[in-house]
Amino acid sequence: MMEMNKFSTSTNIIRDSERGINYIATPNSLRVINQIEVDYSRGIHSFNLIGSYGTGKSSFLWALEKSIKGEKDFFNSNFLRNKDVEVWKFVGKYGSFINVISDFLDLDSERTEDVLSELFSRFYKLKESGKGLVFIVDEFGKFLEFASKNNPERELYFIQEIAEFINDPHVDAILITAVHQNFDAYSYELNSAQRQEWTKVKGRFREITFNEPVEQLLYLAAETLDSRVKGDGYHESLVDLGLNLLQSSKVFNINPDYAKEISRKLDPLDIISANVLTLSLQKYGQNERSLFTFLETESKLHTLSENQFFHLGEVYDYLISNFYSFLNSRYNPDFAIWVSIKNALEAIELQWLENIEEGKAIVKAIGLLNLTANYGSKMDFAFLSNYASSFMGIEAPEEIIGKLENSKIIIYRGYNSRYSLFEGTDLDITEALTLAEDKVNEVIDVVGLLKKEYEFEPLLAKSYSYRNGTPRIFEFIISENPVEKIPEDDTDGFVNLIFNNSFSENDVIQISRNCEEAILFGFFKNYDSIKTQLFEIEKTRKVIEENLSDKVAVKELNNILDHQKRLLNHYVVNNLYNDSKQVSWIFKGRIYEVLNKRDFNKLLSTICIEIYFKTPRFKNELVNRHKISPTIHTAKRNYLKSLVNNWEFPDLGFDKDRFPPEKTIYLTLLKENGLEPYTENLEDRAQRLRDSSFAYLWETSVEFLNSSKKNKLPLSEFVDILSKRPYKLKQGLIDFWLGSFLFLKRDEFALFGESGYIPYITEDILELVIKYPRKYQIKAFDLEGVKMDLFNNYRVFLNQATTKAPSNETFIETIRPFLVFYRDLKPYAKETLRLSKSALAIRSAIANSKEPEKTFFEDFPTALGFSISNIQGSQDDFNSYIQKLQDAIREIRKSLDGLFERLEGFIQDEIIGEKVDFEVYKSLLEKRYKKINRHLCLPHQKTFLMRIDSPLEERNLWLSSISQALIGTPLESINDVEEVKLFKKFKEVILELDSLNRIASSGFDFQKEEAIEIEMSSFGNQKSKNLIRLPKSKIEDAGDILSNLEKSLSGDKRTDIYALAKLLNKLMNS
Repeated sequence: MMEMNKFSTSTNIIRDSERGINYIATPNSLRVINQIEVDYSRGIHSFNLIGSYGTGKSSFLWALEKSIKGEKDFFNSNFLRNKDVEVWKFVGKYGSFINVISDFLDLDSERTEDVLSELFSRFYKLKESGKGLVFIVDEFGKFLEFASKNNPERELYFIQEIAEFINDPHVDAILITAVHQNFDAYSYELNSAQRQEWTKVKGRFREITFNEPVEQLLYLAAETLDSRVKGDGYHESLVDLGLNLLQSSKVFNINPDYAKEISRKLDPLDIISANVLTLSLQKYGQNERSLFTFLETESKLHTLSENQFFHLGEVYDYLISNFYSFLNSRYNPDFAIWVSIKNALEAIELQWLENIEEGKAIVKAIGLLNLTANYGSKMDFAFLSNYASSFMGIEAPEEIIGKLENSKIIIYRGYNSRYSLFEGTDLDITEALTLAEDKVNEVIDVVGLLKKEYEFEPLLAKSYSYRNGTPRIFEFIISENPVEKIPEDDTDGFVNLIFNNSFSENDVIQISRNCEEAILFGFFKNYDSIKTQLFEIEKTRKVIEENLSDKVAVKELNNILDHQKRLLNHYVVNNLYNDSKQVSWIFKGRIYEVLNKRDFNKLLSTICIEIYFKTPRFKNELVNRHKISPTIHTAKRNYLKSLVNNWEFPDLGFDKDRFPPEKTIYLTLLKENGLEPYTENLEDRAQRLRDSSFAYLWETSVEFLNSSKKNKLPLSEFVDILSKRPYKLKQGLIDFWLGSFLFLKRDEFALFGESGYIPYITEDILELVIKYPRKYQIKAFDLEGVKMDLFNNYRVFLNQATTKAPSNETFIETIRPFLVFYRDLKPYAKETLRLSKSALAIRSAIANSKEPEKTFFEDFPTALGFSISNIQGSQDDFNSYIQKLQDAIREIRKSLDGLFERLEGFIQDEIIGEKVDFEVYKSLLEKRYKKINRHLCLPHQKTFLMRIDSPLEERNLWLSSISQALIGTPLESINDVEEVKLFKKFKEVILELDSLNRIASSGFDFQKEEAIEIEMSSFGNQKSKNLIRLPKSKIEDAGDILSNLEKSLSGDKRTDIYALAKLLNKLMNS
């Protein structure tokens, strides 16, 4: 039997299963049950209710169970009413959810697999018996808090498995959890990977907010109080008066019809005190819980005499009594106001001798209304006196209010039509503001002052961004004259607020008509009002500056300043988004009507559609943004790597069952738009591109590529085109598009960097191009007419197949033999100048080749004295050019052979004296110097003889070794200067060896004698040659003669040599 209803400050869905609770279904709870019913019918079976403390989540779950079981219909809903269900209920605690379920199932094991297996087994048993399952977990946040700190992977996996199982459309079950805060709020202590898993689990639940607005708290209070018997003193006229005061003062935003409906049920609360009470309980208490605590426990609600109300003074006393600790703590955001109320009450007690309670009641009312009422509400003398007399029971409120003013406890602020608590000051604020008019200069720079006051947040054109995927951001610009500025970076347009009374509306219309950018002009017609208000603000600031030591005056002046700023907002900000005649919104020479903020945002989207009409539709918010995240940077590298290395595979080789970010980017950027590099259905791909919103972008990209046929263009120019209207792509998309387009068109252009031509495009190159587009240039291949014929002739010359559509790969294939040819040339062939002018020019063109197309069609023809126009105009010139190119290449290739032949000819003519074969002259040289004792030769002579005697049988190798021996350089590595030196050195060594050979042939005995051969010649005399042989026994005598001769020398080297030579010649001829 269900227990009779007794009030409790909280509901526990397990403890209170058999209790009767006076549950009142609010519009919020009806909305929630309707949402659950609709989503359940669509296949969503897991729900998470999110609401702050005391909003009635537990009571809702209690009532939901009763309704589902058919025990009582709280919601007038058929949700699960016709099904036989079993309800499993749990209340959260700081512990393992797995362990709680294990205990519920009476399991000995707490292993995740065992608990899940038993859980699913129990469900299938229910299903077999024709029952469904309602799985309710209240205070679910406590389980989540434990999970975040204790093996989160295990706990999350368990929750995820349950949610996924219940979300199966074929499973007749529902899971409802309730938490106090967002699911993510419990994961702040987790690492990045764990938070991702947390978010993944969160996605298994349909989140529903469960917060009661103040109207619903009023509704609950009205329904509860209305159930009580009213006394005979209930006066409907007073209720009507309360409604009139509410509507005329506008202290609270509440629908008049709704206020009228509930005000008659709220007795003994008046409509104004009820609003203040519910707002205060929301702010300082726990919503419904605190409201029901008040309704059930506040004794004055039951003891008030007839015709008495629980007015604002009573509300103040209740709040102080029940929330005293918080209201008087520094954690209270309204602490200062509550202190000022307390100080005002104490001032009345100290200063007054009579009417103390009446004065305190009015002060309490003023204090609470200043805490809760709308800022623009009217709480003047009439409002305050009427409320005090009608609901507080004060007989002469006018006198009490006047006395409070004279005591400087309250003050009436005319600028905002309300009474406030006043702490007192000696400054006459009104007079000070009047005097400040002569101290403040007239406002001239209206725009400058407005820029100081306002810094508008950028606006997103929501409709356009949602439909096209590109977020369009508009920035505000305050100016005196209309601006014509090109949006850059993340900014896509401007809202130009114009403040200038020398401009007319027509002037702005004419300027906007010629403006090509996404600029919405807002022309303010209330310039004079704004200027006046700015002057008032400057006056107030001046008075504040002069009275900084008077804290009370400063506080009051700050209130005035705050009001003046609000009035300025009315003139400026409030006119932005309403049907104001004070602002004209102008775009492209047309005035647009803006009724509200939604219309304004729609207008921004309209502007985007008109200005950025070629922007493709690309819905990938992680890529389509100005700055991409580190995660997408990684995805970009993976995407480029797959594009470069796997382009010949379907879907770039991505796993069919997995969807990493790079695959999603490929699908949305390339495949959906007919741009995938590999397909077996070319017509389908072409049709997809024609139908795609990327068609404009593709066409423009191809146009840019074609425009580089004549001259190289920096890729930064391409990026500039994409970053301006009519595209204005976000940088993230530009990066992906630039890399993709370049790779897809890689065979149609040559790429150049700071170091010249880049033959192969890799993922690393694409990364660098994307990052530094200004450092890279492209040049599209321009092969038409004669150029194509010439290119194919190059290929024929190289024994390569001709082509109809040359590509970058074809160019590389064609230029490579020339580069390899030059690379393999010996140093002599690379440096010698003993070539024809044409051959030298061709060799230079190959050596300095940085760009294949330029090399083929400019450098080669120029080197041979031709031009493309000559070749194109005459077939004879064309044939002559090809022949000369072949001759030049052949001449370069044979230049080294000529060097070998010249050295051989020198040996034959200068050394041997007859034309004989290599084997013959090598043998003759060996025999010629056979008698020379090698160990008596100088090192260079000995090396030369070793090369002559070497067993090398290949002519070029032997000749090269001779060069190495004579000048220290192989023959193929020498230059033209060294060639002359080689022949000279060759002669010298031969003469030396011939002399040594004659000595050796004379019978000279090197052990007993020394020998010197002397050869002398002079003009007019025959050459004389003598072999001097001297026994070693006379060497000493010769030494004495040499010593005496040295003593007689003059010291002049040339004179001494001449004298000695004459003497020697005389001795030789005597």
